[in-house]
Amino acid sequence: MPIQPVSFIGLTVLVLFTTCMTLIILESKLRMDKCKPALAMLLALPLIGLYYFFSGDDAARFAPFAEMQLALKEELFALIAFMAFMWMVVELLEERGVFSALISALNACGLGPRGIFWATGALSALLSPFLNNITTAMIFGKAIKQVSNNSGYTNAALCNIIIASNSGVWFLGTATSLMVVLAGKIQLAGLLMLMPAAMTGWIASALVLQLGYVNKLQGVLLRPAGSTAVIKAGGYGMIVVGVLAVTAMVVTNIVLHVDIEFGLGAGLGIILLYTWLLKRRGEDVPLQVQLQKVEWNTLLFFIGVIGGVAAINHVGWLGYISRLFETISPTAVNVILGMISGILDNVPVEAAALMSAPDLPASQWALNVMMVGIGGSLTVIGSAAGVVIMSLERSYTFGAHLKFWPAILTNFMVSLGVWYLQFKGMPG
Repeated sequence: MPIQPVSFIGLTVLVLFTTCMTLIILESKLRMDKCKPALAMLLALPLIGLYYFFSGDDAARFAPFAEMQLALKEELFALIAFMAFMWMVVELLEERGVFSALISALNACGLGPRGIFWATGALSALLSPFLNNITTAMIFGKAIKQVSNNSGYTNAALCNIIIASNSGVWFLGTATSLMVVLAGKIQLAGLLMLMPAAMTGWIASALVLQLGYVNKLQGVLLRPAGSTAVIKAGGYGMIVVGVLAVTAMVVTNIVLHVDIEFGLGAGLGIILLYTWLLKRRGEDVPLQVQLQKVEWNTLLFFIGVIGGVAAINHVGWLGYISRLFETISPTAVNVILGMISGILDNVPVEAAALMSAPDLPASQWALNVMMVGIGGSLTVIGSAAGVVIMSLERSYTFGAHLKFWPAILTNFMVSLGVWYLQFKGMPG
């Protein structure tokens, strides 16, 4: 017999999940890495196991529990493998000085405050679909810190970077888009259809930030240009090999139906062979050091949260989300989920949407990806990009982020409007 939500075990699992989510939301105030309460969510699994243990003597009573865990392991492997592979690619590019040289070039090219504002935002928006929003927020957040010590300008530019980084939903730039693709709800080609909505939303929000905030700032906004960083030997080749690896992943997924984590793993293998070639040529590439820089705390967070969501789904709570999709407009539900993701972090919200298994057309799954992904910008704690920016700049707090809410809401509403015109407002 399925576990009922309003039962002792169902309520216990919900209380455990809610308590851990509260600790995750308060991580900055508690100074506790969010992977700790996230992993504590996995305590729900032995609790569910105890329920089945005491529910009778039928040997088959554990079958639903075992089936749930098997599906969970498959989902987690795909997600963690892809993210770990992608991080390794990024760290190898960082080791060759690619991103440092990019930041140095921005600093030295003579752009004014508005130019730097738009350049860092545009680069975040264009690169985050491929490097992920965590990476672009870190790279260009550091760039802003290097070029300015004016807190007003810095915070406006950092908000722009958060919004731009989260606009990477049109490929695999956020955990949201990755999770939906790995779940088979939408294809990579379907994600690419979100580019007009996501990019237009970012541009609209950047205009609001410039006109409403940046243009009103007084005083010296930029520091003098510093020393110029250069790309190490083999760095340009690493860029070419990295681009080819990502391109090959996309092509093999769309044409040959190779799962993206395996395609990217093969691409990483080619990159690692290139590092071996560099070593043969006498270049010092500390490969093991770079591979150890993978953000395992973030990966552990994903394991814990997705495991916790699987547990509350198993005891029946996510069935209410599925019923909500059946009761009111799926568009309205996806907008609501986007708003919730600004509070809870987009990973558990997306995991809950996927595990509730609503029957949605591809256009609604595209909206779901976008709303939950960019909805993380609504508050600074709602996305990984926002959390990274908070860690880089102490003055960028929850309250500081909300000062830019007109621009943030513009991003949300304009993206939604463009999606509606693209998928609903046009004939055929």
